[in-house]
Amino acid sequence: MKIALSIIVPVYNVEQYLLRCLESLFIQGMNENEFEVVVVNDGSTDNSLDIAENFASHHANVKVITRTNGGLSAARNTGLKHADGQYIWFVDSDDFIEPNTVKPLLGYAIANELDVLCFNLQLYFDGGRMEAYNNPSTTIGKILSGEQYLVSQSMPPAAVLAFYKREQLIKHGLQFKVGILHEDQEFTPRAYFLAQKMAYVDKAIYNYYQREGSIMKSGRNDKRVTSLLTICDSLYDFCLANVSANSVAYNYFIKQIAFIYSQALAFWDSNSVVTLDELKSKSYYPLKKVSGLNMKELFKISLMNHSIPLYKFITKFI
Repeated sequence: MKIALSIIVPVYNVEQYLLRCLESLFIQGMNENEFEVVVVNDGSTDNSLDIAENFASHHANVKVITRTNGGLSAARNTGLKHADGQYIWFVDSDDFIEPNTVKPLLGYAIANELDVLCFNLQLYFDGGRMEAYNNPSTTIGKILSGEQYLVSQSMPPAAVLAFYKREQLIKHGLQFKVGILHEDQEFTPRAYFLAQKMAYVDKAIYNYYQREGSIMKSGRNDKRVTSLLTICDSLYDFCLANVSANSVAYNYFIKQIAFIYSQALAFWDSNSVVTLDELKSKSYYPLKKVSGLNMKELFKISLMNHSIPLYKFITKFI
């Protein structure tokens, strides 16, 4: 039987959470010959590898790949190289999945030959508290082009909240940019835009664990600044190469670049490894004012274009 889904699970020092994640993938009402789990041990120094290998010894559809530490993007890319499924799903190893939710969504993606199927999440906190994520989507029940979906959806660009057709990823050489934080902000807009057919199902199947000490909650300001600017650079190059000027999608990408640039400035100061001259030398600076921006966004862009130090000072109070 053809493997319908490859679930790629990057692992780095998550011995407390890994088994919960893996076990949740096996209570989905699916036969083990219908899916595979590709665990990528990214140079863990705790017992994560032992846990993964022990789990794999009881499940023939689990592959364990070990590589030297290279970060989340590199681990995901490694998993993609070893995946054989019709669809790819990236699942973070400290998160877990609601029981018996994957099979119907996967069936929907296959039946409609979707390039991408997105779904919802809920936040999970220590002690078992769950918090719903409200996504006021206008796309529920619609099959759209990637461009149509991209400009109409307000979901955060989390790579874990979608099944991706492997053939589509390979065709366009879609991988995660290595060596940066916030890599999903660079990957998902490109993956969505290039999709011919995609949809959103408002099912919160993914439990996103909120833990202290995770990458998204850590400091590392210089790394964040350089990462976010790298994402701006990449999206701008992609936009110029692939998106028609003056289209709604063009406006979307330019708006996203302005937003991510403002995120970089939130972590930037005069002691940063990135100089003020470097910030102002970007090909997309001064930032463009495209249609679809609200008054606050227009004000922030005007202020960033006028003076970055003044923008930093004023935004402390707004």
